[in-house]
Amino acid sequence: MMKPQTPGSVKSAARAIDTVEHVAQHGPCNARAIARATGIPESSLSYLLATLVDRGWLEQRPDRTYASGPGLARLAGLSPASVAERARSVMRKVTAITGETTSLFIRQGDEIEVLDVVHSSHELRFTPAVGSRMPLHSFAGGKALLARLDRTGLAAYLARGPRTRFNEHTLVEDAELRADIERSRARGFAVSHEEHSLGVIGVAVALDDLHSLSVAIPTPRFDAEVEKRAVAALQEAAEAVAAGGRS
Repeated sequence: MMKPQTPGSVKSAARAIDTVEHVAQHGPCNARAIARATGIPESSLSYLLATLVDRGWLEQRPDRTYASGPGLARLAGLSPASVAERARSVMRKVTAITGETTSLFIRQGDEIEVLDVVHSSHELRFTPAVGSRMPLHSFAGGKALLARLDRTGLAAYLARGPRTRFNEHTLVEDAELRADIERSRARGFAVSHEEHSLGVIGVAVALDDLHSLSVAIPTPRFDAEVEKRAVAALQEAAEAVAAGGRS
């Protein structure tokens, strides 16, 4: 909710700051979500959002959500961008190269949460909702993070079972999941072969111990060449994130 105003504060300035802070903290969201979180009436918010977009503090995306704009980066000056901010700067390039939906995840306990999505232009596509959560073991983005765990951390995770079996492809047994994670660690990327959603294959890389980036490919479009292109694009993106978001 909107912070209480101190004596002498200017309502429009307070509302602008509340809006920018909410988007910066929570990632892309639509006008209704911003209004609900800040307490700003939607009728007033539309003009405020237009001004913030015009000044570059926010940017409006094709799906009508609002994200942090380049003006905030200019204000930040020499402050280093977070991993999530750097990842967002390269996601469109991954989708442009692969033609598929790119998602950014953050680990939340034994789940991953969707932080941001750049959708494929194909009609047949996988469209995870920002804010949704899935178990680590069933998504490529989660398995990429499991591959970052050391032996003790992985053993502790496996001991916290049982794990949900979403379909016949889901890996839930300790031995088969451990073997798959070891393969992911060795090759530097993880793959989920319809292990959560039938008809969807995910390819992912870890950006650090908490964040991962993935591409979701419908099975009719998936083959070895598509996988190779997705891996190359994701690894290039990970290198760009490590270098500060330059691609």
